[in-house]
Amino acid sequence: MKRIEVLDGLRGLAVLIVFLSHTSGRDQSIAGFLNFHGIGHIGVYLFFTLSAFLLGLGLFSKPLSSQNIKSFFIKRVLRIAPLYYIIVSGVFLVQIIYSNYSTKYLHVSNGLNGYLEHIYFYRGDGVFWSIVSEMQFYLIVPILGWILLKFKRKGIIILLLIAILNFALYLMKYAGINDYLLYVSPNTLQRGTFIDIFIPGLIMAYLVQSKMDFLKSNEKLIHKIANVSLIFGGILTVALVSKNFLGINQPLYHFRFLSMFFGTAFSIITLSLYIKNDFLNDLFKRKFLRFIGKIGFSFYLIHMAVFEIINKTDLHHTLKFLTSLTIILIVSSITYYLIEKPSIRLSYWIINKFKLSPTKNKRIKTTVYSKRCSALQKTNLDFKK
Repeated sequence: MKRIEVLDGLRGLAVLIVFLSHTSGRDQSIAGFLNFHGIGHIGVYLFFTLSAFLLGLGLFSKPLSSQNIKSFFIKRVLRIAPLYYIIVSGVFLVQIIYSNYSTKYLHVSNGLNGYLEHIYFYRGDGVFWSIVSEMQFYLIVPILGWILLKFKRKGIIILLLIAILNFALYLMKYAGINDYLLYVSPNTLQRGTFIDIFIPGLIMAYLVQSKMDFLKSNEKLIHKIANVSLIFGGILTVALVSKNFLGINQPLYHFRFLSMFFGTAFSIITLSLYIKNDFLNDLFKRKFLRFIGKIGFSFYLIHMAVFEIINKTDLHHTLKFLTSLTIILIVSSITYYLIEKPSIRLSYWIINKFKLSPTKNKRIKTTVYSKRCSALQKTNLDFKK
């Protein structure tokens, strides 16, 4: 699937939200009154929603055959695993060499067993939790996609009910009512499955493939909701959740746990960008945002390691911020081009080698054919006139 520039820009925003939160929590910021510590969850929500949307676009553009499902998993594993394994193995090796190594957000717990659990995406300590959550979601994407394709409108309702149930369990856990979230892995016990964030993005992708006429007829309304959600919702969220944004100190910090609220809002913003929201498209086509989005996976995986190194210096907090950003951009660019891109190419080589190339969706072919017929009919009528 061809890269969608504006969605690269949106991914760039997600990465920067996490970066601003994590720098603020480690005495690295441009100014004291711009302390964004606490909003990192919001950036991950955006990344999850966008990821589900893009997966859905690819998934619903072709039949759910065994051939295409194999192709799906090959691309997903080779997109995530190579760089992830290198970083996890590096962290584990440092822990073995330096017995006094202790970093809350960049570690592998439970010794060799914990390391192996990271390797097969069962456990995700520190920053690795989001990678594991996403990989676990990939396992059920074909099932959720089948539900939507098989039951259509009822399928949307089924998925929404699953999302609401997961969201309710998530909130109950944080309210101290239950621990029912231990149904997938240690990650779910602490953080939940985040299915309620992935599902809205997947549903929007399904609507793009099956209800584009409906979306186009309501385009203005979608764009208005997206604009309000991004601008006013974004400002409100930062003011409520950040540790010190313009002197406001987290009046409603737990607002960040309303995961389904954010998943729904972000899915509308993503949809609006995809069907061309002129106002937001101009914003997210900025080269810097698109570049950050492009190298975002590398950026996310290495940023904590850079923070640890920079914080050992005596630099001013502003210089620490700028130095960290510069180093992360350089290193993540290198890892993207040396590890990520070759891994992506390898996935396509394997798919072609074993003849797992996705077959085209007959529904989409029919739609294209219908459009061509309509164009031909119009030409004939003009000729007759």
